[in-house]
Amino acid sequence: MGWITFSTCITTENATRADSMKEEFTMDIICTVLANEKSLAIIYHVLNEFIPNCERLSPEYAYPTEKVDYAFKSEEEMVRFFIESKGISQTFYWNKYEDNPNGIMLGASLTTDDKLIISLTFNGTKETEATYFLKMKSFLNSDIGVISYINPPEYEDGKDFIDKYGVK
Repeated sequence: MGWITFSTCITTENATRADSMKEEFTMDIICTVLANEKSLAIIYHVLNEFIPNCERLSPEYAYPTEKVDYAFKSEEEMVRFFIESKGISQTFYWNKYEDNPNGIMLGASLTTDDKLIISLTFNGTKETEATYFLKMKSFLNSDIGVISYINPPEYEDGKDFIDKYGVK
């Protein structure tokens, strides 16, 4: 059985309209935005903004492609390795189980064409959705993003993400 992904475009005008409407609560809203640059600083900056004091990843979350028997010593070393590696993709997910009323999970997808795509998965209303989406786009200095529900948007790499979800 396949999943259906729904996408929508949020503008400032639509976000303002959403603010004035009483909305139903939605589970698994996914706001996905292309970052302006690919760096460890951007990832940690976004983490600190949206889920401060989140659970840190185990250094065993991923392994270097050329040395599968090597274990990273820290989350930072592991993430930095994949940021600096060209031509490979890796996605990391952070979560916070306490003091996280919207159940935010943050994803950082490093693409084979050297792009960084950030996603926030959370529960909320249309107002929450619009607020987080516009805040992410502003925070990442990007006009390229999409909102989906339950399943993340599909894309092969950064170029494909731009082609599918960029401003037309």
